[in-house]
Amino acid sequence: MNIFGMQVAHDDVIHADFHGAVVIPADAVRKLPAAIDLVSRREKVILDVCKAPDFTPAKLREALRRSGEIH
Repeated sequence: MNIFGMQVAHDDVIHADFHGAVVIPADAVRKLPAAIDLVSRREKVILDVCKAPDFTPAKLREALRRSGEIH
């Protein structure tokens, strides 16, 4: 189906704001919970180090490295 020039399928999500609109395929929407979980677990490693009273740039570098190993 075509909505204002955008191809949209059944169950797709349309996000629109003042800047325009985008179609998010239903398959991508179904993958969001897993992607959100992954990002949250990676960020927690970094945020915990940043909030610690003994924070150092070296500890942040190590946390960034470790966060990249989380799958």
